[in-house]
Amino acid sequence: MPPQPAPDRLAFDDVVIDFVGLRLSRGGREQPLEPKAFAVLALLAGTPGRVFTRDEILDAVWGHRHVTQSVLNRIMSLLRQTLGEDAQHPRLLHTVYGIGYRFDLPAPTVATDGPAAADASAAVVPGPPHRRAAWPVAVAGAGLLAVAAIAWLLVDKAWLRPPPAVVAPMAAGMPSLAVLPFADLSRARDQEYLADGLAEDILNQLAQSQALRVVGRTSSFSFKGRNEDLRSIGRKLGVDHLLEGSVRRDGDQLRVTAQLIRADDGTHLWSKTYARELRDVFAVQEEIAGDVAQALSVKLDVARFNREQGGTTSVDAYDRLLRWRSIVMRGQLDFEHDRERLQLAREMVALDPQCVLCRDLLARSLDAVARELGEARGGPLRAEAQQVRAEIARVAPDSWIGRLIRADVLWRGGDRAGAIELARQVVDSGPPTKERVWDYTFMIYAMGHLEEATALVERVRAVEPMALYLSRDLQYDYTATRRFEDAEAEYRRARVLEGSQLSPDYLAFFRQLAGRRPAAPEDLRELHSRLLRQGREFDTPFFKELGTVLDDREAMLALVRRALADDAYGGGAGAAYVWTSVADALDDADLAVAAMRRDLSGWEGFEQGTLAPPPYVALWNAPYSNVRAHPEFKKLLAETGVVDYWRQTGKWGDGCAPIGEDDFQCR
Repeated sequence: MPPQPAPDRLAFDDVVIDFVGLRLSRGGREQPLEPKAFAVLALLAGTPGRVFTRDEILDAVWGHRHVTQSVLNRIMSLLRQTLGEDAQHPRLLHTVYGIGYRFDLPAPTVATDGPAAADASAAVVPGPPHRRAAWPVAVAGAGLLAVAAIAWLLVDKAWLRPPPAVVAPMAAGMPSLAVLPFADLSRARDQEYLADGLAEDILNQLAQSQALRVVGRTSSFSFKGRNEDLRSIGRKLGVDHLLEGSVRRDGDQLRVTAQLIRADDGTHLWSKTYARELRDVFAVQEEIAGDVAQALSVKLDVARFNREQGGTTSVDAYDRLLRWRSIVMRGQLDFEHDRERLQLAREMVALDPQCVLCRDLLARSLDAVARELGEARGGPLRAEAQQVRAEIARVAPDSWIGRLIRADVLWRGGDRAGAIELARQVVDSGPPTKERVWDYTFMIYAMGHLEEATALVERVRAVEPMALYLSRDLQYDYTATRRFEDAEAEYRRARVLEGSQLSPDYLAFFRQLAGRRPAAPEDLRELHSRLLRQGREFDTPFFKELGTVLDDREAMLALVRRALADDAYGGGAGAAYVWTSVADALDDADLAVAAMRRDLSGWEGFEQGTLAPPPYVALWNAPYSNVRAHPEFKKLLAETGVVDYWRQTGKWGDGCAPIGEDDFQCR
């Protein structure tokens, strides 16, 4: 059991958490909770606003003995149910992607009149699952920042333990830093212990970076109490950057300021002030240490994500980049979030015009909003995206972002083998992050190399297991490879993850419709209702009527035929993937392949043979019927250039093989 927080009780809304009595009440009624669940709640709620890593929670509550993280997933799901939380729109218990969990107290309700209030209450309609939808942008290296600069430096305290082996000497010429003692500016001058503790905690964290030379405590603290010029201190310590700060206490209020300074001229590179209550002193120590580490990793280019990787040294631009990426990794790909990402990308470029990654994010964001607006209204945005990519190709042709752009040009020009080889080089030249891997996985998936794509996605998901977007794509991959039990297991694992569950629910619905998911009939109806509520592409007469005949196979197939004949009824080409899924799940290959053609023909470039990789996945997302052996499916493979690629490279898709020189078969 973790130490009991103060005060002994926490009350908000209709919830009361009694830390001493180990009780949780909601709406005046005590809620039954198993001891470990209450211990997790006490740990999180005892320090609102603080992020606890998953390992920290397991250590504190279970001692991390013979306990897997799936146990914590179950506990968090239980707590959310007990508190009446919605995992997709959490108010109290938040999943901090790739790190752990945070408990936030609800903000006080403020009555507001006028347009602002109307805007705040406006409903956001989630976008479609749209198959194994494309990673909206190749976020070149953002994952490296998130892992290397945050999880690595800020959160996971495992790195505070001594390393298992002696580290090689630091390379000459790397950024160097001294953490000076923080000044106690309190009236009573009685906060020296806190000032020293803050500085030492930050120093210990930053000293773990092999990309940054940090002067030891004995040397940097030798200047304590001496009013010496910062430039002189920098020269004596042989460093080019200094970190200094101050602590001021006024009653129960605490104010801490930290500043990052260039030692040669005293220029301030970064600063921040923190105002907290005294009881939050330990939380604020970690928060400041974390923020400083993040600022240093960006400002001093000590993270692997830096200019050479196309990144930014602007803390403000980096902050927007992380917000952009967080939206995507939660799978929030609806129009409102697309617009938000576009705004964040524009701000990134304005803050750091030299950031190649920021420009790429802008181009991909422009494309996403253009798709939502349609051909006519989205035209100017698509043109702007092309201009942005042309600029990237001009200023950074050899960056891995530039190479991915060239790979896309090769693909659209018909050289799929060349595109795949170039994208593979990008994968091999760096760690298996989503940003480096995703373009390549889409390309090989499009060409039917499903098992290889799945294995790559599994590797990336292992790095970021709490990202719902990765889990969602893995569920599509398991489905395409007919690993239905794995798809169901991943679906259940990911139910507690934060973000849009639209696509996972979509896959589960058709898995059950195909008889590959053991569940009660009412579960199928519930999934249908959830899809209607979440996705506007399901708001069609076809899908609504489908819900009334879920127990009648022939009636459902009749609805698919009507949708194929009447766009107004079925929702048009943009919803044709749903018709494909219905016919495929009901084992009607004729109807499924007809709907598949309608789907593919609605994409730009189908007639010209210049389809981008993402639309190709429609070919492989119908695993239940015998579609892949259907003559019309073989025609689609030929029309889209897949067969030409197979014959050129000799690398046939999974389950496909040549028959003589002029024919082939798939199963």
